[in-house]
Amino acid sequence: MRKPVIGILGNTFMTEVGMFNSIERAFVNSDYIESIQRNGGIPVMIPAFSVSEDPEDALSFCSGILIPGGEDIQPWYYGEEPLPEIGEIRPEIDEAYWKAGQYALEKRIPMLGICKGHQFLNVLMGGSLYQDLSLREQESIQHLQKRNRSYVTHKVEIVEGTRLADVLGSGSCQTNSMHHQAVKELGKGLKVSAYASDGVIEALEDEEGLITGIQWHPENLINSAPVMNKLFADFVNRCSDERLK
Repeated sequence: MRKPVIGILGNTFMTEVGMFNSIERAFVNSDYIESIQRNGGIPVMIPAFSVSEDPEDALSFCSGILIPGGEDIQPWYYGEEPLPEIGEIRPEIDEAYWKAGQYALEKRIPMLGICKGHQFLNVLMGGSLYQDLSLREQESIQHLQKRNRSYVTHKVEIVEGTRLADVLGSGSCQTNSMHHQAVKELGKGLKVSAYASDGVIEALEDEEGLITGIQWHPENLINSAPVMNKLFADFVNRCSDERLK
């Protein structure tokens, strides 16, 4: 059986002004590519522009879609105006994510969302976000670590009986953390699969195995915390089951 193709949604950035002036480039972080390739999938970057133009053409060959981290989500998607605490917003990226998510739901393509991708999946399913953790009623632990991304800095509690518990085991798990927003109201058809000690939702999933959201960055931990490879292996396996029967 051929390996499943995992489409990784791309972002863009402007190069610094230099000999060839500043130009826009499309990219995905190398750690996402390595995490998928090491665990049995074929990683392919999907440019945001291509998804916005025609999701069918851009994504029809994908067995799964990885929605990566990035800037804050435009709060209009969950019915709010931007508050002063919100960070940078990229409307063109959000549009591509939204079209990709709707296409994946229609075609029943498994999705793995990481950090912003985790938050996006909740919004896609009708949920909302805290635009900044300072807006929560209860005090938060440090979720935007000041250390190397490969370091683990706080614990999450994985909920027994969830698919995530089947993959990583239930109970306490150490993770890294690089976010200032978080899931607020849970989206329709989703359940929480991990919490931080302060109650922040750190992972979510649906019942069918088509949606998995992870708030931390497991792609940066595949060497320093090798158990995180199991997340990507499980995702690749589910893509094989759904699309390559």
